Amino acid sequence: MANETRQVVESVLGSQMTAQIWTSTYPPVFPFVPQDFSVGAILPMMLYLFRWGNRRGKGKFAEVYGAGAPPTISTTVARLVEDPSIEGFDSATGRAILGDFLLTSILENRRHSESHDEQVQRCFANHYFASWIDLPSSSANLRGVPEMVTALLSNQRDGENVEPFAERGRYRVGARVQDNDLLASLAPGTETTGPLKSDLRSDDLDETVPLPLDQLVTVRLAQGCGEAPAKAVGRNNPGPIPNQRPIAARAAEIFRDDLLVFLDCYARGGAMPRAALLQMLESAIAIGLTTILTATVEIMNRWGTAGVLPDVAAAPKFPLFVDCSSGSDPALRATSEESGFLMRQALNRLPAVLMHARLLDHFVRSESEIDRKSWPPTSPDGTDWLNLLGSVLNGSHDEARDARRYFIRTARKLRDAAETAEDLELRALLGEESREGDPGRALAEALSAAFTGSSNKGTERLNTFLSSALMIDEVNGLAKRRKVTLHQTRKKGQGRRGDALSFVLTNPVIEYLVHRHVRRTGKGRKEQPLSYPDFLRILREQYGFYVDRAPPNLAVPSDLLQRNRRMLERRLRDLGLLIGVNDAERMKKLQARYRAQQDSEKMEDAA
Repeated sequence: MANETRQVVESVLGSQMTAQIWTSTYPPVFPFVPQDFSVGAILPMMLYLFRWGNRRGKGKFAEVYGAGAPPTISTTVARLVEDPSIEGFDSATGRAILGDFLLTSILENRRHSESHDEQVQRCFANHYFASWIDLPSSSANLRGVPEMVTALLSNQRDGENVEPFAERGRYRVGARVQDNDLLASLAPGTETTGPLKSDLRSDDLDETVPLPLDQLVTVRLAQGCGEAPAKAVGRNNPGPIPNQRPIAARAAEIFRDDLLVFLDCYARGGAMPRAALLQMLESAIAIGLTTILTATVEIMNRWGTAGVLPDVAAAPKFPLFVDCSSGSDPALRATSEESGFLMRQALNRLPAVLMHARLLDHFVRSESEIDRKSWPPTSPDGTDWLNLLGSVLNGSHDEARDARRYFIRTARKLRDAAETAEDLELRALLGEESREGDPGRALAEALSAAFTGSSNKGTERLNTFLSSALMIDEVNGLAKRRKVTLHQTRKKGQGRRGDALSFVLTNPVIEYLVHRHVRRTGKGRKEQPLSYPDFLRILREQYGFYVDRAPPNLAVPSDLLQRNRRMLERRLRDLGLLIGVNDAERMKKLQARYRAQQDSEKMEDAA
């Protein structure tokens, strides 16, 4: 039915305009595709992007380790034991041990299966050489998220695409391994010795440098591939990295600062065990992506009403109540699930707002008399462009009247086409012509509902992206999900079932947040005192995570808030992250478990 509706829409709007609006994303708002992806696969892709300045194309992992089929742990082990540098695993027991080691430290199967015969889908970024292993097989499976994070870290001030090999900054895109701080911190014993732009074998490991076993086996897997994957080319697989920021600029800025501080302090010199570092980095990415999406929901829903984006400093964050019991306290869990329901409600309004923005985009570019030379850029920051579209939306622009007439005519043509094609669903969505209200908003809501169709494409994809960003039910994720009865029928057990979403702080998330915020953002990343009340304030103000206060959109009893606060305090103490000499709140201080690289260097210099 959805395909038939699209054909009707395309017969009126044309193939080019339909392709522009018949989608679930809008790059000036967020530069990723809202669908499912794996947070754990982002870092290896980022290492490739930073090294080569281009999206990754096809590599040789499946060819080398798949034995003519999708690679599994068994086929990978069979190929690894042929390497003369890996000895002692030729027996059946040895192969089983090596396979289990790969599954626990280096590779991951589909659906987290522990079978040695399930298809491998992910490689952990234990070492820079993980970027030579093309898992997932297509970079498109990561929905543009690694490209967005790479662009944020490189922080190029202008241009539609990130310019590689520009020789600037500590996190330059397209650089030798030793010239990029992120690559160097995850590549002990590795340097680029050949041509840095073209030779896919130019990265070399110094075999005299000792490596932990998980890093060494990762390197051997990559060396078995022979070279880094080729760069992506072609119309359907574009290579350049878009230099696009999310419209949630403040959330993106916090995400960037958090990553840089954490990487500067703990990624270098073995300051933190690699397994703990990677787990916390995934939590950091999950927090950043979640806050970018939730802030976008709040910002764009307000733009859809007023047509004006808030100032960066005043940009709202969608408030989320966090269950610090991780589901063990039914009352806290239920309150957080209610917060999750409110989040999904707001998220479900976003597709129609994005459709309205795309319709206005088309009008300004193709139908208006606005001078092209006066158009503001859409990248790297789309704020001015969206404010221009908003001025047409709210009627303050001279072209607003023409836009109104254009949308009225377009809706009229679509009604006629729907009647001719006997598309009763589309015709009902378009409603009857009216001179009242906003015809652009009405058209956007009708087309958004038509695009959603029976498969809920628009809202389902956004909810799927949110679930992926939250890393639901992961040990280092931000949320948990459980089946609940949504609509109870008269007969017990026959109600409609659905998912309830609650927000939690897993231990790696807590550890990451503490380790990041005991260090200053400025030069030197110096240690700073952090009290427990200040930590709770940071969670609210920077991430929208409410622990001991009720979110603005939700009433929470005070005794429940105090219980939540005490639970988080107890967990911090159990993790060794909080000390206090008395009951005074300001005397409860947070401390890091791992020593930052800067502090270790000072101690070595003093010695």
